[in-house]
Amino acid sequence: MNKGRLWQVFTKIDWRDLRELEKSVRSPWFNQRDYVIKLFDYLRECREELKIEPDKNSAFRRIFPNEPSYRDERMRNAQSLLLKVIERYLKLKTLESDEAAGQLALAEAYRKLQLQKHYDQTLRSAEQIIEKENIRDADYYSNAYDLEFEKYQARSVRRQLKEVNLQAVSDKLDIAYLAQKLRQTCFSIAHRRVYSTANYDLGLLPPLLEIAAKEKYQFIPAISLYYHGYFALTQPNEEFHFKKFKEQLFAFGNEFPKDELRDLYLLATNYCIKRMNEDAPQFAAEALDLYKEALQQGVLLSDGVLSHITFSNIVTMSLVTEKYEFAENFIKQYKNQLSSKYRKPISDYNLARLKYERGQFEEALPLLQAEVYKDLLLNLTAKTLIAKIFFESSEYDVLFSHLDAMNQFIRRKKVMGYHQENFQNFISFLKRIIEIPDFKKAQRLQLKSDIENAKAIAERRWLLEQI
Repeated sequence: MNKGRLWQVFTKIDWRDLRELEKSVRSPWFNQRDYVIKLFDYLRECREELKIEPDKNSAFRRIFPNEPSYRDERMRNAQSLLLKVIERYLKLKTLESDEAAGQLALAEAYRKLQLQKHYDQTLRSAEQIIEKENIRDADYYSNAYDLEFEKYQARSVRRQLKEVNLQAVSDKLDIAYLAQKLRQTCFSIAHRRVYSTANYDLGLLPPLLEIAAKEKYQFIPAISLYYHGYFALTQPNEEFHFKKFKEQLFAFGNEFPKDELRDLYLLATNYCIKRMNEDAPQFAAEALDLYKEALQQGVLLSDGVLSHITFSNIVTMSLVTEKYEFAENFIKQYKNQLSSKYRKPISDYNLARLKYERGQFEEALPLLQAEVYKDLLLNLTAKTLIAKIFFESSEYDVLFSHLDAMNQFIRRKKVMGYHQENFQNFISFLKRIIEIPDFKKAQRLQLKSDIENAKAIAERRWLLEQI
């Protein structure tokens, strides 16, 4: 029973919603069977009071006390009925959360009942809800289209053909579709970049791009922002589109809901990171600008938590651009917004990176050596930073011991594929840098060429600087 759909759903429902759900279970409109109520009470008791997983035999005795023995078909029937009540509650709760859609549905009902005054008042209410906020994303235009279509339906029924609003219906539909298509396309491309196996047919996109380029659509941020975002993603060397994307993101970001705005900032910062990895370090400053604005807008936090990856990326951009004071203040201010799992290791590691960049090696080393990094890659990057500190401090004996231990760690932990090659090449090349004297010019040049041509290597740029 504890592995069934009913219990899985039951344990995920927020305790506030559980109280509302109880009212539904006890309502004749949702449920007319007493044993379904008893099953709900039993499951809630297991979850909130006993803190145990439910047992089907115990549940059966609770809800069917007069039955002489366990009957599986009755138990399964009770579970199915309760699950249907829960699903109906969840559907209604979801529908009611969209005020505009709810009012439009009510207007449609009044229209069919031919209650004109009720209809007009409800339609005005729907329009006010749609227009009341500053949000002008693709969903806004979709709601605006639904509103215009509902007006058209009403006028058709009343045969007010002279006042028919077909042009407004068509215009809103065009905008809604263009905005939704471009938005979906950008996120599909971003997903394909991460998961190279994903391959999407973008359908009607080519002619739609020509339409979206028209001046009247370029004044609509829900279209123009994603239009430039698309070309920034697909033609990254054409910096015009990225600059327009960033410019419009800063200017019109308040027209998008927080979740979508966070995705837009991630698109922009990931573009910058990709360009940096292609040897365009100037994009670190662009990324830092984006991160600063996103922090100010409060869109990088999800339920009050900042991703540890985003946290480290912000510190990286600060260090690359030598904004050390900003990095220090950021670490202090936002370390408590990291999840408890990452709070200490990520904040300590990034503080160590800052101290390394400032040349404060004696302060950086304890942060790197005292922390036990459970995340394998974080552990290896910390060991890599320790190696850099030993090298720059000319502690070569300690460094060789450290590199040997690091190599054994990689083999013992069975680091796989790209990451294994990445860090083992770092170890190998750093040893060669130390072993080949400066006066061996030909060997040094060959070493430089080997580092440049290596497919996977951690800290490539730093290694080349040491040569």
